[in-house]
Amino acid sequence: MDQLKPFLPSGEKGILPYYLWFISIVSMGNALQNYVTLHYTRRIYNGRFVPNHALPPASGKHNPEDSTNVLKPASSTGKDAEKAKDQVTPLAARVFGTYTFVAGIIRLYASYQIDNYALYQMGIWTHVIAAIHFTSEMLIFKTIRFSGPQIFPFLAAYGGTTWMLLQYSNYVV
Repeated sequence: MDQLKPFLPSGEKGILPYYLWFISIVSMGNALQNYVTLHYTRRIYNGRFVPNHALPPASGKHNPEDSTNVLKPASSTGKDAEKAKDQVTPLAARVFGTYTFVAGIIRLYASYQIDNYALYQMGIWTHVIAAIHFTSEMLIFKTIRFSGPQIFPFLAAYGGTTWMLLQYSNYVV
């Protein structure tokens, strides 16, 4: 622990800086794994999808292939299950990893300068954006089912947002 101490934020300001430091390291590690394997990302985004044939046909101003609803969740049985595809692609994982790495860097800077209002607010926003992302993926896009592997991202997003909002006046003057 003594070898790690020089790298940690100051302990004079409570435990929130330690949380931000820890969650930033976890975020950056998660981001890097998105460049190496799809395994862990598939544990979070566990939906299988099929083409959405309910979209209107192509017209002069509309191409169904450009729709964000081009795919719909597949049923677990029947012909849909046979044709279902995973939405976690190498590109999607790298994009997610890049955002997660940026969020980790912001949180890392915020952990060391917890009284800097701009960094503190950016730290809050990284949590809010993550909360919105995971919630919309669960409730709107149906790519997440709230279970084991999904608990940590939700707790980190909502817990970090709540904690930082409640502690704002204690850190930012």
